[in-house]
Amino acid sequence: MYELIGLAQENLYFVIFMSIKYRNMTLPNNRHFFTFIMLFVVLAYTTSCTEETSTRNIQILTGADIIDGTGKAIIEHGVILIRDGRIECVGEEGDCPNPAGADIIDVTGKYITPGLIDGHVHFFQTGFFDSRPDAMDITDTYPYSEVAAYQKQHPERYYNSYLCSGITGVYDVGGMSWSVDFQESAEQNPNAPHVAAAGPLITPVSGAPFDLPSDKVLVPLESAEAGIKTVQYLSALGSTGIKLWQLDADNDEYMDRVRAVAEETERQDNKLIVHATTLEQATAAVEAGAKLLVHSVSDVAVDQNFLDLAKQQGTYYNPTLIVSSGYMMAYRAAAGIEPLPVDDPNSCVDSKTLELVNNSSQFEDHSRFSDAFLERIQDFDIETDRVSEVAMQNLLRVYEAGIPIIVGTDAGNPGTLHGPSIYEEMEFMQEAGIPAEDLIVMATRNGAEAMERGNDFGTLEAGKLANLIILDDDPSEDISKMRSITHTMIKGVLKKVVEIPK
Repeated sequence: MYELIGLAQENLYFVIFMSIKYRNMTLPNNRHFFTFIMLFVVLAYTTSCTEETSTRNIQILTGADIIDGTGKAIIEHGVILIRDGRIECVGEEGDCPNPAGADIIDVTGKYITPGLIDGHVHFFQTGFFDSRPDAMDITDTYPYSEVAAYQKQHPERYYNSYLCSGITGVYDVGGMSWSVDFQESAEQNPNAPHVAAAGPLITPVSGAPFDLPSDKVLVPLESAEAGIKTVQYLSALGSTGIKLWQLDADNDEYMDRVRAVAEETERQDNKLIVHATTLEQATAAVEAGAKLLVHSVSDVAVDQNFLDLAKQQGTYYNPTLIVSSGYMMAYRAAAGIEPLPVDDPNSCVDSKTLELVNNSSQFEDHSRFSDAFLERIQDFDIETDRVSEVAMQNLLRVYEAGIPIIVGTDAGNPGTLHGPSIYEEMEFMQEAGIPAEDLIVMATRNGAEAMERGNDFGTLEAGKLANLIILDDDPSEDISKMRSITHTMIKGVLKKVVEIPK
């Protein structure tokens, strides 16, 4: 700042010097002289405007209690200094400088945390069955090729829903190859969360109905060579992680192919992600080198062998507690039993998704609803059957073992909507026995680390991007207070939640 002021002063001194030196020039030369004078006046003015613009890029949030995402104690009545979209200082009142001309934002009585990270989403999925014809084929009404094209072309509706819900980073851990492109385009978009994406999933399944001739979600692992080439291709695209969807853990031949994939993933300096829902699968995944498990072990209690392996490996655990019952809720809505609950306290869900959900009962005569299946979904109780008790108990065991945990919803699956689903996910994690203050770390720092962006955001520390949320109530006392969000700051841009487009 002082260098700019000095430069303006030097320009002025030079103008004075030139006026003295050439005061006796003839008129033609004086015309050149006055042109010369005007050029330097413009330069001096431009320099002063640059100084003014610089101060406008400085923001100071003052008065709020700050929960920085590191697990440290709350900073009461704190200050956050932000310059050009990055945090320059976080501390108590008086700890940070107060540059002249900064934009002072008084948030006294509020709470600030880092922006939330949803560590498990799918951009190719809508939250209903139109994007999952394998679960219920409604392609006569919603042609899958058109649904997939729209998902690729219009991620902004989910970007808005995420930011409105306080989510400033998302990890797409499986989708079509175009999802990898969102990583760069979202990074340059001031109205988008940060995105990490794995791209297509490697799997023992073949012929998935939600694949297209031009792009695939699932790539069959038919040989070690095919797996190696897939890893090389996805890594060259820029994928953040190589995802294995399901493991045929008791098939030695298949697991040999998995090991080939794991070894190539390491050679490519990429990361192995595994969808595993049984203890056998999860143990085999960790033994193969998985760095992220994206579902709960939900069949039996985790054993000490698994806990020791996961801790030694530094594997992150993402429980996705609500997604399975989300399918049941979506089926009940489609069958006309009851509407799909939209738990959206800040009205963040986009209008296209709401229209889809509100018209779900048009499929009540679908062939999917056999008498036996109708009986099954009618017996589902949203109050008692929402989350697997085994999954809850295993989450607590994983937490007590010191294994890093992230928050991820599996958003996009039927019944799990992009954005506000994160609140219910965190609340069930709290119900499992995880303290709210630790949940905040899981939903911020740990999620950013899983995205390979821990050096850029996820905590409120000097040098990191200014991604944060402002809340009316204290979420470290009760994680449900995350619903009290009033503002989201993404890449240094502060947005009122009520003004984010829906």
